Amino acid sequence: MILHRLEFEAFMAYPDRQTIDFGDLNAAGVFLLNGPTGAGKTTILDAICYALYGGTTGDRDPAQLYSTYAARSNTPPRVFLDLTLQGRRLRINRTPVYSHPITRGKRAGQMTVKAATATVEELLPGGNPGDDKAWKPIASQVKEVNAVIAERIHLNREQFLKVVLLAQGQFAQFLKSKPVERKELLKKMFPVDHIEAIYAELLEEAKQARQDVANDEQALDGYLNRARSGMEALRESLAPLTPEGEAAEASPADGGPETAEATDTITPETVAAETLDAWLASGIEEARTASARDGREQSRLAGEADRHAQTLNERLQLRKDWGEYEQLIARRERLVEEREPHEARVKELADARAAAPLTARYTQLRVEEQDIEEQRARQAEYAGALKTARESLLRALRAGEDPAEDAVPYPEEELFATRTAEEPAEARGRHLDATLASLRALHKHDDQLAQEERTVRQAQTRSEQLAQKVESAAQNLETLGARAREIQENLKAYEKAEEEHALALRGAEDAEKAHREAQQAQQNIDAARRAVAEAEKEAERALGTRQKAQERWEEAARAAIEATDAFRSLQAQRLAQASSLLARELAEGEPCPVCGSAEHPNPARAREGESLVEQTDLDAAKAREDRAHEASRTREEEKEKATLAYHRASEALARARSQSETLAAQERADPEQSARQLAQARERVQQTTTRLAERDALRKRQAQAEAEQKAAEETRSTLHDALTEAQALHRESLERRDALARELAPSKAHIPFAQRIEALENYRALAQREEQGSLLLNRAVEEHSKHLVEVQELLRESPFTDSAGVIAAERTEAQILALEKAVNDYELESARVNESLGRKALVEVAARVAAGEQAPDNQQELRGRIEELRQRVQHLVRREGEREGIVRSLRALQSEFVAFRERTAERYDRAEMLGALAAAARGDTLGGYTHQVDLVSYVLGGEFERILDVADKHLQRMSDGRYGMKLSDHRAKGSRSGGGLNLNITDTWTGEPRDAASLSGGESFLASLALALGLAEVVQSNNGGIELDTLFIDEGFGTLDSETLDTVMNTIESLRENGRTIGLISHVEEMKNRIPTQIVVEKGQRGSSVRVNSY
Repeated sequence: MILHRLEFEAFMAYPDRQTIDFGDLNAAGVFLLNGPTGAGKTTILDAICYALYGGTTGDRDPAQLYSTYAARSNTPPRVFLDLTLQGRRLRINRTPVYSHPITRGKRAGQMTVKAATATVEELLPGGNPGDDKAWKPIASQVKEVNAVIAERIHLNREQFLKVVLLAQGQFAQFLKSKPVERKELLKKMFPVDHIEAIYAELLEEAKQARQDVANDEQALDGYLNRARSGMEALRESLAPLTPEGEAAEASPADGGPETAEATDTITPETVAAETLDAWLASGIEEARTASARDGREQSRLAGEADRHAQTLNERLQLRKDWGEYEQLIARRERLVEEREPHEARVKELADARAAAPLTARYTQLRVEEQDIEEQRARQAEYAGALKTARESLLRALRAGEDPAEDAVPYPEEELFATRTAEEPAEARGRHLDATLASLRALHKHDDQLAQEERTVRQAQTRSEQLAQKVESAAQNLETLGARAREIQENLKAYEKAEEEHALALRGAEDAEKAHREAQQAQQNIDAARRAVAEAEKEAERALGTRQKAQERWEEAARAAIEATDAFRSLQAQRLAQASSLLARELAEGEPCPVCGSAEHPNPARAREGESLVEQTDLDAAKAREDRAHEASRTREEEKEKATLAYHRASEALARARSQSETLAAQERADPEQSARQLAQARERVQQTTTRLAERDALRKRQAQAEAEQKAAEETRSTLHDALTEAQALHRESLERRDALARELAPSKAHIPFAQRIEALENYRALAQREEQGSLLLNRAVEEHSKHLVEVQELLRESPFTDSAGVIAAERTEAQILALEKAVNDYELESARVNESLGRKALVEVAARVAAGEQAPDNQQELRGRIEELRQRVQHLVRREGEREGIVRSLRALQSEFVAFRERTAERYDRAEMLGALAAAARGDTLGGYTHQVDLVSYVLGGEFERILDVADKHLQRMSDGRYGMKLSDHRAKGSRSGGGLNLNITDTWTGEPRDAASLSGGESFLASLALALGLAEVVQSNNGGIELDTLFIDEGFGTLDSETLDTVMNTIESLRENGRTIGLISHVEEMKNRIPTQIVVEKGQRGSSVRVNSY
């Protein structure tokens, strides 16, 4: 990587554009970047880092890169870097995200955020860097630019900061940091994600394997326990039963001791499928013998139980018949005792049935008498209510009046004054209806009076509204007249609009013709330029093809060299293994082809882990070498063809450029100028057209104003006529209202007509109910008298002499039903008892009773014997089922156990292997690893050792051979982990290793610088040996004395091999005197600035 030019503006401490040309700096080889503290030295490194990665050397937020000094001028931030990466010249242009004010529109003055942008261009082959046309854009989006840079530089940002920008303070911290912290930094430099994944997966698989083995051991215990339990249960089921149904003591003949002894032999060490099979076979045979024995016993017991059951059934049936006979005899005796009550119930039932008709008539008479009394009470209530209603209405009519004044009687008062108690009901009804009709007519007139009152108010309101509208119409008419005069005055300014529009149209036609001619000329020039662009693309494609062919040829050439080296290496290895190859062919008793001896006491052997190279291996390597050289020759021919095609494309490009330049010289067309002239002519046409439209709009407004003025005049006249009509209507309404008021005045009382009508209607309803009740009462008295006569006639025809006998014989319906049921039940039970005593079985029982026999007992002893026999049979059946289940379980257990042993053997071996691997990966001391270096630390330790090997050479040179660096794989004191990443400082003066923390300031600087240089070289080597021709070393020189500083400068000078440029960042005066070529940073009130001093 070679830097050529750096530009940045509005970037952090630098508001103005700063340009650093690295031409003189690269020529000097070593330059100094100096300036006061806080001036912005590190910002220059931030600008380089931001151009490459879109981020700074620290953790600064990209949104904070915009210079606060430049915010007032609205200058956008920008970083530009011109550099060479892997032989390709690139220009990178980036703008970080920043905020700026909006200058136009509704949101003017508000802040908005401008997103970050990035572009990258590549210099065409043979192009001049100072010619912008020689640069080809290759990326224009931030992600695309990041991808292009990553592909070319092969370093991430963390690696770049440790390889190109050596921050001394960070490496001093790295030098003295703990192994755990050093491990995290090394992981950023040397990605070990795949190693960590392998490590984690290995530990997880080992843990799972251990868990599987533990589960298998638990399962094995389960198999053993199941076997012991199964055989113990089988032994218990083999013992014969005693006559009491209990299991007898097991004897050798029953298989008990053998089974117990076999159960005791089952242990985790001796159990096997063969042992279980023999053991179970003997148990199954004993179970078969026991099953046959129990079967015979089961048949004997079942037969005996059946015989006893038949005897029991016969005796129980006799006992049941005897009990039924005794119950029937008792029921017959009870029926004889109940004969007299039965006959009394028969007579009571006959009297009740005869009294039933008379009882209903007497009940009817009592109900009629009660109803008559209730009707008389209601009539009295009606009379009182009528009096109260009449008095309330009369009081309400005269409420609030002076009793001393002579008053005209109201219709209601006249009605009540003329009514008498002797007046017929029909006449009273007619008088009420007439009074109600009069009141309703008066109520209607009262409603008309209210309506006239509303009409008067509405007419008055409308007259007032129309008067206001007439006044408003007059004002509107005056306004419209003024507007019409204003429009007429404005129209005078558009008298020449037609003539101006015609002139503008002719000018636009002339400009359009001139623009077409200029466009045609420009199209000819553009066609020539496109031909040049196509030729450039063809030349670029040819160049790319040539470069790819060159790369493929170089790769094939390297592969051919590697194949030759591999073949020669195998040849040398086979020669070195000659003695081992000969020794392999020796046979006992056969002479040695070298020494001739027939004895071979100590034949040569290959080293442990070394495989012998066979002739077939040599032949295969030779064939690979031949194929690689043939491929190299093919790629070389392709490269020559691509080179020839590139030369031809370059010649075609030169011809196209010559033709384009000739055509551009001949044609003097300027389409842009003609387009501007055409646009101006069209704008004049648009302006005149707009004036014509404005004139037409004014004429239209004039016509509209005249029409509105005429309509306003008509409206004013119409409103005036309506006002006259409304005033007349108001006068007429007043007259009608006054007439109605005079007519109603004598009849209006304190309460409204509606309430008076309601009160009189309620009075009429009460009177109607009172008259209806009187008619019903008279009719009820007549009916009651007639019913009394009818009841006396029925009593003379009945078996009773008076009403007292009827009442005594009266029974309720429920009582009658109960008497009927009692009579029927007695007669039915008597018939059933006589029928049952005639059955054959009961006749036999009667004969036994007559003979003096007793009823049989409940046969409890026989029942107990049957139950005992059946329980013993059931016990034998259950025991046989249990025995069969145990045998099935033991057979299944044998099959499961054999499969289990086959399945777990492989898991035991795998768990042992994974455990050993996991111990090795963890570096466990129990596994024989004394330093406890885990797998990730071991891999990183290899890279760290390479760094220390390089750093050791630098440190020895800078310390005159006193100090060196060595890797220590021991853990730090007091640490449980982190072995393999410690370092020791070797001191040849004392011969003892030293801790980095014991170094002085100057010694720490030398060690840190050596460590930084070592890390840079190793990272560079790991990334394909990329070319990093520029290196920056940050502050730290102030701790060195003059002699040490000379040594450090000599070391830095040695880093300039192959044209490398070294930039030292320091503000030490001694460094300013030693290094004449400098980038000087100056700090001021308006921000910082830079200048390059070259002497």
